[in-house]
Amino acid sequence: MVSIDPSETPQSIEAFNSAAGIEEPLPTVLDSAEIVQEFGVSALETTVILDRDGEEVYRDVAVSDAETLRAELEGVL
Repeated sequence: MVSIDPSETPQSIEAFNSAAGIEEPLPTVLDSAEIVQEFGVSALETTVILDRDGEEVYRDVAVSDAETLRAELEGVL
């Protein structure tokens, strides 16, 4: 998993992780214009799941619930 967030800074991400008690944060891409364009991300909270071949198997532009994400991830593992 990778978090892509062009509006954050390393400092704001570190502060969030610290406040939330996150000990192992996701890798985060900050300079993400190219990635955003490549994956066609146009909304915050976009979730894209790729299979082992890099093919998109799931996309949601709202917050995905844990049950849905678990099922989708199990399908590609």
